[in-house]
Amino acid sequence: MKDTKRELMPLYSYYDRTGIAAHLADMAAKGWMLEKLGPWSWRYRRAEPKKLRFAVTYFPAASQFDPGPSEGLETYREYCAAAGWVLAADSAQVQIFYTEDEHAVPIETDPATEYANIRRCMKKSFLASYWALLAVSLLQVLFSLWRIWTDPVDTLSSTASLSALLDWLPLDLVFIWELARYYRWQRRAKAAAKAGAPLPDLRSVRWLGVLILVWTCGVLLWLLPSYWGSRGMFLLMVGMVLYMCLMFVLSFTAKDAMKRLNAPRWLNIAVTFGMVIVLTVGGMAGMMALIFHNGSGWLDGHEPVETYEYRGMTWQVYDDPIPLRIEDLVETDYDQWSTEARVDSSFLATHGTYTQRPRMNALDQPDLEYEIVTVKAGFLYDLCKHDFISWLERDNDKLPEELWDEYRPVDASPWGGSEAYQRYSAGEAINQFLVCWPDRMAEVKFDWDWTVTEEMMSTAARALKGGI
Repeated sequence: MKDTKRELMPLYSYYDRTGIAAHLADMAAKGWMLEKLGPWSWRYRRAEPKKLRFAVTYFPAASQFDPGPSEGLETYREYCAAAGWVLAADSAQVQIFYTEDEHAVPIETDPATEYANIRRCMKKSFLASYWALLAVSLLQVLFSLWRIWTDPVDTLSSTASLSALLDWLPLDLVFIWELARYYRWQRRAKAAAKAGAPLPDLRSVRWLGVLILVWTCGVLLWLLPSYWGSRGMFLLMVGMVLYMCLMFVLSFTAKDAMKRLNAPRWLNIAVTFGMVIVLTVGGMAGMMALIFHNGSGWLDGHEPVETYEYRGMTWQVYDDPIPLRIEDLVETDYDQWSTEARVDSSFLATHGTYTQRPRMNALDQPDLEYEIVTVKAGFLYDLCKHDFISWLERDNDKLPEELWDEYRPVDASPWGGSEAYQRYSAGEAINQFLVCWPDRMAEVKFDWDWTVTEEMMSTAARALKGGI
């Protein structure tokens, strides 16, 4: 029979005095006495089942980086002991006491002083961290929305990019709600303190903590399958998670070691946060060095079938299946093509980029390049279409009008589409087309010296409408 037990993620707010006191009293009645408050768990020791009263108090001057009790804390604890209250455990400003005396005088008897202590602790811990986290998460959400607006095709078809938005947006709502709860409690508590009445409780929202955990696990499970096809990316993601866990463990270990060495608060803070900064920078540098050393191919799992040398350089050859080939459009006896397909897909869009190119020693042969986008959410269709148009016209404001690049409407019937556009550069038609179908669009770049016929357009359309 074990003499200790842990509660992982007890999901009680440290400012839920009534909830914590009731929970600890229930545990004591079952024979478990609180022994230690940790950031991720509460530890209990086996004890004789007793009916105990618990009290949660706050000492604003205390810090988790102090080597021992902060100035005045020992005196405060002696005062509590004299009143019959025994310290059970503490965590920085939070002090938890218990007593067997049902009639013991409460530790906090002055609502105004109690309110001032809680407010000072909140400013020092809860408010500072929540406002900082809210700022960071809002920046992440705004950055994700900016990417959707400026680069919708790549962003909407990327599960990883969308997962960032799905991760941070709920956290924004949680932070805003929790801050609103606190400021509402503050108004009520201030009024109660002025009236000399007991302070209201800032209750824990346990279901919200569970919901956050479930949501986070769900997003991770949704995200991981997108990396199954790339062993390198999967291993990199797992490595990053493990490295972050190691970084937190080392920082907490360093903090505890400094406390055991009786290092002053400022030195402990400097060492702990310095270690976090060094490990973060070192981890990022190591990751970038790994990527540069091995190239990006191992990350996306897209390895060439062979390589060859030409004029002192190494070139890669791919043999991916693609929906439309040069042989479908023109006659050719050349057979040393490199065909490459890169496809990203999410629940909102699928984006495929396809190329067919000859080897470098046969540049007199034609090449073919096209992109296909399937839009799964109709309201995003115009945004994706505008992405292709704005990308073509991105530098027009730097050029005189007669040199502009632009898409001009052309007859869509050969393509069987609802709309079709052809690229014009400096007023000259180019063999590049943007074709729109009800839920799909394609941008096709034919070889520059081809004469593109309606038959070629129809052949291309059949393949592109059924591609990806």
